Amino acid sequence: MICPHCHKETDLPPSPKTSYREESLQVLEFLNRKTGKNFKPVEANLKFIRARLAEENGNIQTLKAVVAIKIRDWGNDPKMKIYLRPATLFNATKFNQYVGEMPRRENES
Repeated sequence: MICPHCHKETDLPPSPKTSYREESLQVLEFLNRKTGKNFKPVEANLKFIRARLAEENGNIQTLKAVVAIKIRDWGNDPKMKIYLRPATLFNATKFNQYVGEMPRRENES
C-alpha cells in the first residue's frame, strides 16, 4: 500500500482518519442546512474543515458548535452573515478564537 502522506510503499494499514471525507461532508451539510446556503463539497470548501478535523482535538461536534455559535452571533446581521462560510468559520487563525467563545461545560471547571 502507498502512504497518502509521503507516497512511499508501507505495510501499515490506512488510518481511519486520514482523509476525513465523510466527517467534512457532514459538517458542510450541517452548515448548509443551518444557514440555508448551498456550499458545494469541493476542495476549496472541504480543505478548511478537514484541517480542523485533523487537529489534536478536532471533532465533528466542535465544528458544528462553532457553526451554531456564529449563526447565533451573525445570522441576523446582514453585514456579518456573509461570513458564515467555510473559509471564515474554519480558518486556522480564527477557528480557535471561535472555539474559545463556546461556553464551558460544568465538568470542565
